[in-house]
Amino acid sequence: MIVEEHVGVMSAVAVVRADGEYRLVANRPVAKGELLFTIDGELTATPTRYTVQIGHGTHVDVPGEYDFEAILDRFYWRFMNHSCDPTVFIRGRSVISLKPVKFGQDITFNYNTTEFDMAEPFGCRCGSVRCTGMVQGFLHLSDEERQRLRPWLAAHLSPTGAR
Repeated sequence: MIVEEHVGVMSAVAVVRADGEYRLVANRPVAKGELLFTIDGELTATPTRYTVQIGHGTHVDVPGEYDFEAILDRFYWRFMNHSCDPTVFIRGRSVISLKPVKFGQDITFNYNTTEFDMAEPFGCRCGSVRCTGMVQGFLHLSDEERQRLRPWLAAHLSPTGAR
Protein backbone atom coordinates (compact mmCIF):
# COMPACT_ATOMS: atom_id res chain seq x y z
CA MET A 1 0.00 0.00 0.00
CA ILE A 2 1.35 3.43 -0.99
CA VAL A 3 0.18 6.49 0.90
CA GLU A 4 0.90 9.94 -0.49
CA GLU A 5 0.46 12.88 1.85
CA HIS A 6 -0.20 16.30 0.40
CA VAL A 7 1.34 19.62 1.27
CA GLY A 8 -1.30 21.95 2.68
CA VAL A 9 -3.86 19.20 3.19
CA MET A 10 -1.61 16.63 4.81
CA SER A 11 -3.89 16.45 7.82
CA ALA A 12 -7.06 15.88 5.77
CA VAL A 13 -6.52 13.51 2.82
CA ALA A 14 -4.11 11.01 1.31
CA VAL A 15 -3.99 9.00 -1.90
CA VAL A 16 -3.81 5.27 -1.23
CA ARG A 17 -3.00 2.54 -3.71
CA ALA A 18 -4.39 -0.88 -2.88
CA ASP A 19 -5.23 -3.81 -5.14
CA GLY A 20 -4.01 -1.84 -8.15
CA GLU A 21 -6.44 1.04 -7.63
CA TYR A 22 -5.90 4.53 -6.29
CA ARG A 23 -8.35 6.07 -3.82
CA LEU A 24 -8.55 9.29 -1.86
CA VAL A 25 -8.98 8.63 1.87
CA ALA A 26 -9.23 10.62 5.07
CA ASN A 27 -5.82 11.03 6.67
CA ARG A 28 -7.45 11.93 9.99
CA PRO A 29 -10.98 12.02 11.41
CA VAL A 30 -13.10 14.64 9.62
CA ALA A 31 -16.09 16.45 11.11
CA LYS A 32 -19.42 16.85 9.30
CA GLY A 33 -19.48 20.08 7.30
CA GLU A 34 -15.70 20.44 7.18
CA LEU A 35 -14.04 21.95 4.10
CA LEU A 36 -11.46 19.36 3.10
CA PHE A 37 -9.88 21.11 0.10
CA THR A 38 -10.65 22.97 -3.11
CA ILE A 39 -10.36 21.46 -6.57
CA ASP A 40 -7.42 22.95 -8.44
CA GLY A 41 -6.87 22.62 -12.17
CA GLU A 42 -7.50 24.11 -15.57
CA LEU A 43 -10.92 24.85 -16.98
CA THR A 44 -12.06 23.02 -20.09
CA ALA A 45 -15.26 22.60 -22.09
CA THR A 46 -14.42 18.96 -22.80
CA PRO A 47 -15.53 16.41 -20.20
CA THR A 48 -13.50 13.23 -19.67
CA ARG A 49 -13.71 10.37 -17.21
CA TYR A 50 -11.42 12.38 -14.88
CA THR A 51 -12.86 15.91 -15.04
CA VAL A 52 -15.29 17.43 -12.53
CA GLN A 53 -18.08 19.60 -13.92
CA ILE A 54 -18.40 22.94 -12.11
CA GLY A 55 -20.68 24.87 -14.47
CA HIS A 56 -22.67 24.70 -17.72
CA GLY A 57 -20.09 23.32 -20.13
CA THR A 58 -17.25 23.99 -17.67
CA HIS A 59 -15.11 21.22 -16.22
CA VAL A 60 -11.93 21.15 -14.14
CA ASP A 61 -9.13 18.98 -15.44
CA VAL A 62 -5.50 18.28 -14.61
CA PRO A 63 -3.23 20.37 -16.85
CA GLY A 64 -1.43 18.18 -19.40
CA GLU A 65 2.08 19.21 -18.41
CA TYR A 66 1.95 17.49 -15.00
CA ASP A 67 3.39 14.02 -14.49
CA PHE A 68 1.85 11.36 -12.28
CA GLU A 69 3.82 12.37 -9.17
CA ALA A 70 2.60 15.95 -9.52
CA ILE A 71 -0.96 14.70 -9.94
CA LEU A 72 -0.61 12.76 -6.68
CA ASP A 73 0.76 15.84 -4.91
CA ARG A 74 -1.34 18.65 -6.33
CA PHE A 75 -4.37 17.19 -8.10
CA TYR A 76 -5.24 14.44 -5.59
CA TRP A 77 -8.95 15.26 -6.08
CA ARG A 78 -8.62 13.24 -9.28
CA PHE A 79 -8.67 10.10 -7.09
CA MET A 80 -12.08 10.75 -5.52
CA ASN A 81 -14.33 7.89 -6.49
CA HIS A 82 -18.09 7.73 -6.88
CA SER A 83 -20.49 6.44 -4.26
CA CYS A 84 -24.28 6.53 -4.15
CA ASP A 85 -23.81 7.06 -0.37
CA PRO A 86 -20.88 9.53 -0.47
CA THR A 87 -18.78 11.08 2.29
CA VAL A 88 -18.46 14.52 0.64
CA PHE A 89 -20.22 16.88 -1.77
CA ILE A 90 -18.87 19.60 -4.04
CA ARG A 91 -19.91 23.28 -3.96
CA GLY A 92 -18.19 25.19 -6.73
CA ARG A 93 -14.67 23.85 -6.27
CA SER A 94 -14.98 23.23 -2.51
CA VAL A 95 -15.10 19.66 -1.22
CA ILE A 96 -17.14 19.49 2.01
CA SER A 97 -17.86 16.49 4.25
CA LEU A 98 -21.47 15.30 4.38
CA LYS A 99 -20.95 13.37 7.59
CA PRO A 100 -18.18 12.46 10.00
CA VAL A 101 -15.45 10.57 8.15
CA LYS A 102 -13.17 8.12 9.93
CA PHE A 103 -9.42 7.90 9.43
CA GLY A 104 -8.77 5.77 6.34
CA GLN A 105 -12.35 6.01 5.04
CA ASP A 106 -12.77 6.76 1.33
CA ILE A 107 -13.48 10.34 0.28
CA THR A 108 -16.25 9.83 -2.29
CA PHE A 109 -18.88 11.98 -3.96
CA ASN A 110 -21.94 11.18 -6.03
CA TYR A 111 -20.92 11.96 -9.61
CA ASN A 112 -24.59 12.56 -10.47
CA THR A 113 -24.51 15.70 -8.29
CA THR A 114 -21.96 17.44 -10.54
CA GLU A 115 -22.03 15.75 -13.96
CA PHE A 116 -24.92 16.53 -16.32
CA ASP A 117 -24.07 13.77 -18.84
CA MET A 118 -21.11 11.51 -18.10
CA ALA A 119 -18.34 11.28 -20.69
CA GLU A 120 -17.90 7.59 -19.74
CA PRO A 121 -20.91 6.09 -17.93
CA PHE A 122 -20.17 3.04 -15.80
CA GLY A 123 -21.82 0.40 -13.66
CA CYS A 124 -21.64 1.40 -10.00
CA ARG A 125 -19.99 -0.98 -7.53
CA CYS A 126 -20.44 1.12 -4.39
CA GLY A 127 -22.55 -1.47 -2.60
CA SER A 128 -24.85 1.12 -1.02
CA VAL A 129 -28.52 0.31 -0.45
CA ARG A 130 -29.13 3.54 -2.42
CA CYS A 131 -27.07 2.37 -5.40
CA THR A 132 -28.56 3.49 -8.71
CA GLY A 133 -26.72 0.85 -10.76
CA MET A 134 -25.54 2.85 -13.77
CA VAL A 135 -23.83 6.19 -13.24
CA GLN A 136 -24.55 8.31 -16.30
CA GLY A 137 -25.08 11.82 -14.95
CA PHE A 138 -27.96 13.99 -13.76
CA LEU A 139 -29.64 13.96 -17.18
CA HIS A 140 -30.38 10.24 -16.83
CA LEU A 141 -31.80 10.23 -13.28
CA SER A 142 -35.44 9.66 -12.43
CA ASP A 143 -37.41 12.60 -11.03
CA GLU A 144 -37.41 10.82 -7.66
CA GLU A 145 -33.61 10.45 -7.63
CA ARG A 146 -33.13 14.08 -8.74
CA GLN A 147 -35.32 15.20 -5.85
CA ARG A 148 -33.37 13.05 -3.35
CA LEU A 149 -30.06 14.53 -4.49
CA ARG A 150 -31.33 18.13 -4.61
CA PRO A 151 -29.60 19.31 -1.37
CA TRP A 152 -26.19 18.32 -2.76
CA LEU A 153 -26.57 19.34 -6.40
CA ALA A 154 -24.05 21.65 -7.96
CA ALA A 155 -25.52 25.03 -8.88
CA HIS A 156 -25.53 24.23 -12.61
CA LEU A 157 -27.81 21.23 -11.93
CA SER A 158 -30.15 22.87 -9.41
CA PRO A 159 -33.75 23.57 -10.52
CA THR A 160 -32.95 27.25 -11.06
CA GLY A 161 -29.74 26.49 -12.94
CA ALA A 162 -30.48 23.14 -14.58
CA ARG A 163 -30.65 22.78 -18.37
